[in-house]
Amino acid sequence: MKKIAIGKWKLKTQILVSMVIMTLFATCALGVSIWTVSKRIIEENYTKTYESNLRSFSSAIDFKLEAVTELIRSEVLDGKICQILKEENPTGSGYFSTSASWTLNRMAVSLESQSSLIDAVFLFDNNGRYHQHFRGEKDSSKYQKFYGDLDVSQEAWYKLAQNQKGRECYFGYNVLIPDDTKGKVSLVKEIRSPSDREVLGMLVVRLTNSFLRSSLVGNSKEFASDTLLIIDENSPEHVVYHTGNEPANERIISYYLENGPDEREPYLYTTCVNSVTGWKVVNGIARSDLSKDSVYVGTTVAVAAIFILLISILLSTMLSKRINQPLHKLEKVLGEVQQGSRNITEEFDDGEIGRIGNTLKETVNHNIELKERLLEMDLKERESELLLLQAQINPHFLYNTLDSIYCQAKLKGEDGIAEMVNDLSETFKISLNKGQQKITIAEEMEYIQRYMKIQDVRHQGRFELIMEIEEEILPLHMIKLILQPFVENSMYHGLEPKIGSGFVEIKGERMENDLYFSVTDNGVGMENLDQIYNGYGIRNVVDRIHLFYGEEYGIKVTSEYGAGTRVDIHIPVMKEEGGFE
Repeated sequence: MKKIAIGKWKLKTQILVSMVIMTLFATCALGVSIWTVSKRIIEENYTKTYESNLRSFSSAIDFKLEAVTELIRSEVLDGKICQILKEENPTGSGYFSTSASWTLNRMAVSLESQSSLIDAVFLFDNNGRYHQHFRGEKDSSKYQKFYGDLDVSQEAWYKLAQNQKGRECYFGYNVLIPDDTKGKVSLVKEIRSPSDREVLGMLVVRLTNSFLRSSLVGNSKEFASDTLLIIDENSPEHVVYHTGNEPANERIISYYLENGPDEREPYLYTTCVNSVTGWKVVNGIARSDLSKDSVYVGTTVAVAAIFILLISILLSTMLSKRINQPLHKLEKVLGEVQQGSRNITEEFDDGEIGRIGNTLKETVNHNIELKERLLEMDLKERESELLLLQAQINPHFLYNTLDSIYCQAKLKGEDGIAEMVNDLSETFKISLNKGQQKITIAEEMEYIQRYMKIQDVRHQGRFELIMEIEEEILPLHMIKLILQPFVENSMYHGLEPKIGSGFVEIKGERMENDLYFSVTDNGVGMENLDQIYNGYGIRNVVDRIHLFYGEEYGIKVTSEYGAGTRVDIHIPVMKEEGGFE
């Protein structure tokens, strides 16, 4: 079999192969994602399904209890019942009168005949009287105690019913005999007069929980831990009714009562609040039971991911070794170049990196030769500059010549010429400044004044110089020739083309650790602000500000055509020894 010459592949092909290999590693992450998503989707679908079922269960309970509620309201609020409850009890007996008991029994029988859910009816009035009625033959001995002095108004269920102010209150147990809770539900209602809302007594109706069994559907046979339960938080045991397989439902109920439905592990709960009773209809299931399908998906993906991962590691190891070989050679060549070696003997293949290595060897040799030539040319150029400097005019000769012209002008009586020559001489001195970069602000202002005197002679007093500089900043230092180029620019490009007189105004002030200057003229202005940067002098000033002070400092130009131009200069305060404040 012919060996694959990977070294001859294009670099992009090698990168593509590497990316394909790295993609294989992503299979593991994708597998985990698939397993996680499948598990979540199964739980979400289960939750959505049971939310709909629980709402249906709750609606069925509502339908049956609303019928009972309407029946009780129509019978209890009858005028005769209210009249009986309003009667006084002068003897303090716990019994109603015979006629009243007969009427109350008829009311209870009527309720029982119209609803099979009503198991017993108990009535307490505000005068200490008590009446009870049971469906069929019942053992009522447990309830005889309520004919005595037993005060039920202090019971928690009684106070909850009072807070409802006549609205029916449901409890998931027998409120009168809490120990007798099996299959019992209590409806408690405070009786009020329809005419004046006067509180007359308390009605307790004991219901069988058969309406719960007929409303709730059976548990799903697909899941072993599927549990349906009804929770009444006002009941001692909380659980009114539940279905499911033992003992799984006991663990699910216990966990719900201790932790609530917000805990993620180990059970999933779906809840719905019944609108009539306020009870919670809850479905609970163990996540391990629910996620059997996702476990199968996760196992399959995990096995596939491990297999792909092993192959990816093997291939990536082989390919990376072949790809890195020419890179290591190139790194070795670069190290030899860094050490200044010209004798590079490393051999490269015909691939892209190999061609780069061969080109590098040729380039190194060529650059070394070019460097030697440039060094030779630089030496010759320095010799030429030295000769040129020797041939230049000595500045002292220039100062002495200007002084001689000044003396001759004074002797001839040409005071104007003498003054102009003197200003020019002083301008040269400030400009050269003995080779120093820094001058004081006062010296910069003096330089501008002498420059404007020369311009004043040239233009016969057409232009005025206005200076408003804070006195406390005059001794401060700045790099030389920062402001003068802008004054010169105002003269040549702003004022000279202008008809009539004009002015140049210079302002300077200090604000904390910064200096702010402005150079303003009332010349012809500019339409294009970029024109101010066309001259070498202005660009030189901006470059020197950036180099010396930093990029955060510089100038800002504003101009109105036909009205004038303003340049704002911003630099930091500089100490005399050269640092910044």
